[in-house]
Amino acid sequence: MAGSLKARSPGLERPDTIIRKTIHHMGGNAEKKYYMHWVLWHWPEIVGDFIARNTSPQGIRKDTLYIYSDNSALRNELQMMMPQIVQSVNNYAGQKMIEKVAFSKRWEKSDSEGIDEIRLAAPPDDENLGRERRKMPLSPAEMQAAESLGAAASDGEIGRAISGLYRKHLQMQKLKLAKNYQKCSQCGRLMPPDAAICDDCSRKQRESITAAVRQVLRDMPWARYPEVKKYVPEATTKMVNEQRSIMVQKLAADTDVNDKTSIKAKTLVMLYRCLPPEQLNEDNITRALYALRFDMHRPKDYKTPKRYDVIKLGRR
Repeated sequence: MAGSLKARSPGLERPDTIIRKTIHHMGGNAEKKYYMHWVLWHWPEIVGDFIARNTSPQGIRKDTLYIYSDNSALRNELQMMMPQIVQSVNNYAGQKMIEKVAFSKRWEKSDSEGIDEIRLAAPPDDENLGRERRKMPLSPAEMQAAESLGAAASDGEIGRAISGLYRKHLQMQKLKLAKNYQKCSQCGRLMPPDAAICDDCSRKQRESITAAVRQVLRDMPWARYPEVKKYVPEATTKMVNEQRSIMVQKLAADTDVNDKTSIKAKTLVMLYRCLPPEQLNEDNITRALYALRFDMHRPKDYKTPKRYDVIKLGRR
């Protein structure tokens, strides 16, 4: 049917194409602002479901994308992935949208109309777990258990803080049970009823898979996704690409830009171009290292050569 519609209406354009053309004709500022919002709206598609569930993009201010996350373990992992996130955001936007990503608190102020500050629209009122938790009653035995726990501390102020934290913990457990939270099959922690495993176990599982992917790429730097998947069946294309990119950047930063013969330089080329050792030659090593020249270690007196001083015309 799609083919017959196209035959009947050969000049018919897709709605998204029309929108983009219209935005483009409105000028550079309007187009940039549109794609800033585009990035925020499509955050899960850019970073994947796991990261999207545990982070919330707050907005873009000048060249920085600000995100919020209350998961401290994930924040540490994301710090290592910042260059990949920047690249993914810019690739999705089809232009250089941001230069860095930073963590921030939630942005509570109203949306700004300026091009230098783009925020997400205020989300609908979510359930306030803190308010609901405070309404959960504790039994006398539970209150006594909290007081006894705090009394064991030598410092009175610390003891009161411990008692308060334990009461909040008990209230939150009761609230989760009232909301039909289920126990995680791996660690027993309460989690939402629609989740397969809790966020912490999911993170650990992901870390285990990515560590296995890195090990395969260390052993076989040229391995593409199908080869990696033979050894790590749970790996996804996105995981393999992310880990390859991280490893390329780390190795490039430790490899001299003039080095073309060391094992380190050749490993970098194999990893970057997915080339097995038998396919390495002077030409593809030169081309790959020239493409990576801005990521590699450069001496103070290094001057970037012109392309055709390095790569001769007519060679492939």
